[in-house]
Amino acid sequence: QERAGQPLGSFVVLSGANRSGLGEQPDPSEQPPVPDFCRGYFDVMGQWDPPFNCSSGEFIFCCGTCGFRFCCKFKKTRLDQSTCTNYETPLWMNTGKPPSRIDDPLHDPTRDKTNLIVYIICGVVAVMVLVGIFTKLGLEKAHRPQREHMS
Repeated sequence: QERAGQPLGSFVVLSGANRSGLGEQPDPSEQPPVPDFCRGYFDVMGQWDPPFNCSSGEFIFCCGTCGFRFCCKFKKTRLDQSTCTNYETPLWMNTGKPPSRIDDPLHDPTRDKTNLIVYIICGVVAVMVLVGIFTKLGLEKAHRPQREHMS
């Protein structure tokens, strides 16, 4: 058994090493980071997502995208919220009144015969159905055997 920092064959033994594997070593002179505040925003479906604080354990940074935000623990993946533009109601959600329509000067609603044509076609079909029903009833009555009246 040799001391820490002393060569052990072809290896060097270190003591007190951090085995976190994250690659980020905190600087003891730095202040601990302050939890982020994720601003409220409109997501991709046009729904308002309210603001929230990232202060749950290790998850203290506001991360994600402008349309989907969540809390994470790595500062390098932090979202720069100042670049996002989805803080106002999207234009496509303003459905108060329909968009203005440019009237076609060639279109005259009094001369529109579309409904008249539909009524004529439906009337002809109805008459044909009635003629078919009465024809079938007449043929059945004509081919029925005659009954003799017995007293």
